[in-house]
Amino acid sequence: MIDAALFGAGLIGSVHAKNLARHPDVHLRTIVDPRRDAAERIAAGTGAEIADTATVINDPSIKAVVIASATRTHAELIIEAAAKGKAIFCEKPIDLDIASTDQCLAAVEKAGVPLQIGFNRRFDPSFAAVKKRIDAGEIGAVEQVIITS
Repeated sequence: MIDAALFGAGLIGSVHAKNLARHPDVHLRTIVDPRRDAAERIAAGTGAEIADTATVINDPSIKAVVIASATRTHAELIIEAAAKGKAIFCEKPIDLDIASTDQCLAAVEKAGVPLQIGFNRRFDPSFAAVKKRIDAGEIGAVEQVIITS
């Protein structure tokens, strides 16, 4: 059983909370969100406790974190969680600044912890077909991609 924490109690956070709570090998222990009412809603549905960032990061029994909070918090949370040896799943993007993203990746590599970024579109059949055509040289040099979904 893996004790996990969730950062972010918004729409995608609530999806992750339900999935974590249903997983037979995961115990969703804590929810962290500055909006107490949102955290309470998820806690009530999952049995998780509400905690603050420092408590989660410094708790050695929490082995994994799911980061579904505001983008501006991702980089710091990744770096802190990695330093404490926690496995990390983070919603996209890691950061809006490439230098901050590189810092996160370096921290994860140094700590030797797993990091996965949530970007499910790479498995979408339409996206895969476009990628295949780009790789085959059918489309040409891609300079910009705009996606509406």
